[in-house]
Amino acid sequence: MEAFGGSPGGGSVKDLVSLIAEQNTRLRETQAQLTQLRGIGCSADERVRVEVDRFGALAELRIDPRAMRLGSEALAEAILDAARQGARDAEARAEEMMRPLVEEMTETTRMDPGRAGFAGPELEDILDVLRDVRRGV
Repeated sequence: MEAFGGSPGGGSVKDLVSLIAEQNTRLRETQAQLTQLRGIGCSADERVRVEVDRFGALAELRIDPRAMRLGSEALAEAILDAARQGARDAEARAEEMMRPLVEEMTETTRMDPGRAGFAGPELEDILDVLRDVRRGV
């Protein structure tokens, strides 16, 4: 990726503003996609299947009638296991969605930290904001 403005090591404030506006647009798009995110988990030989939202809350639960033979304690454990798997899946999917944004912002800083306007602690602030977006804060 070249420095903003198209010339290595150079760029104008206008170019920087444009870059930040593009990144903000992608951030909003990613945030919208995160609201639809679902993680999937299965257990008990796939007789229990759950979908969880981005926060790990159950959004859907399917229990195959054969799972009823497990008994109440085993069925409860199967549901909890599937929910844990779903939460891990949702987390992994969220990380995957956020990775390109984090990499782009990190790359922008590496290109020309002084011109990018954020480096060191400021970059950590940006990463914290991205994490908050992922969590829906």
